[in-house]
Amino acid sequence: MKSFKGFNVDEFSNIELFNSLISDDLITLKNIKPSNPFDYMITKNIWYKHFGQDYEVCILVFSSKQKNNSIIAPMKIKDNEISFLGSKSLFDYQDMLYSYDYDDKNLINDIKIFFSEIYKLNNVENFLFESVPEQSPLINFCRKNDNKLWDFEVVFEDVCPKINLPNSWEAYLSNLKKKYRHELKRKIKRIHASGVINHYELLKKNEIMENLDCFIQLMKASSADKSQFMTPSHHTFFVDFIDNLKEKDDMVRLNFLEFDNNKVASSLSFVMNNTRYLYNSGYDPKFSDLSVGLINHAYTIKLSIEQEIKSLDFMRGDERYKYHLGSVDSKLYAVNGKRK
Repeated sequence: MKSFKGFNVDEFSNIELFNSLISDDLITLKNIKPSNPFDYMITKNIWYKHFGQDYEVCILVFSSKQKNNSIIAPMKIKDNEISFLGSKSLFDYQDMLYSYDYDDKNLINDIKIFFSEIYKLNNVENFLFESVPEQSPLINFCRKNDNKLWDFEVVFEDVCPKINLPNSWEAYLSNLKKKYRHELKRKIKRIHASGVINHYELLKKNEIMENLDCFIQLMKASSADKSQFMTPSHHTFFVDFIDNLKEKDDMVRLNFLEFDNNKVASSLSFVMNNTRYLYNSGYDPKFSDLSVGLINHAYTIKLSIEQEIKSLDFMRGDERYKYHLGSVDSKLYAVNGKRK
């Protein structure tokens, strides 16, 4: 343990040791609240189990009991580069974990200490922190502050379209652009005129796992990119990821749209902090003329409004349907740097 004017820094190179101490008095974590499903250490543990064996783990924990401030930086090292523990291909968001009531002045100083600490690592020549949301303190710091030890830059990476949900379905529809509102109403009317429609959400753990393969098949069928993405290793991670997160307070939600008793579209999402994070989706292309993928998303939005969820985050990607449903972009950035 190192100390900086009452601020302690603990470094862990063993993820199992870190997990065994995570609730110990050595680390104060009570005021850190995950902001998305990729913040949970269980998520990072699962990624490490499946993909992390070629990496060295480096988890820095900064804590101040007097100020009740904490930062956790779960990272990995390979080929002299340090990055967050996870991957851009599977984690839509990556960041350090911060106390939710961190004082801005202290936060700036503590991020400076963070960069000083990774500079002391002899096996690190550069860093690459990907998929960092625009509101992250790390992004704000790197945009406004030079560093004596590192040359770094903030680079635009991607968008995560989001919808602020109103209090009613009618208000949601009225908020859409006129063209998109009329298109959505027309498509809903057409599919209901064509067959029997049923949209529902699964929350029970056993029902989610029993139907997960059906979701994955619909996901793979809906596009060549998604089929290529779902490699055997990604498939194994995916199932393990959902199997573990489903234990957390009904966070995992699996939605299906049925047409004449056939599952034709599906989406997998996580609900936390009054937000639905839509992780992935798919549909049967044989029913694409009925816009089953879009309608499944629309009915999931309707259900979210009924559940008094305040925001829907489509996460990474600028697919057109997200904007047809009223999304507005938020941005992801990468921060990369090298020693001066």
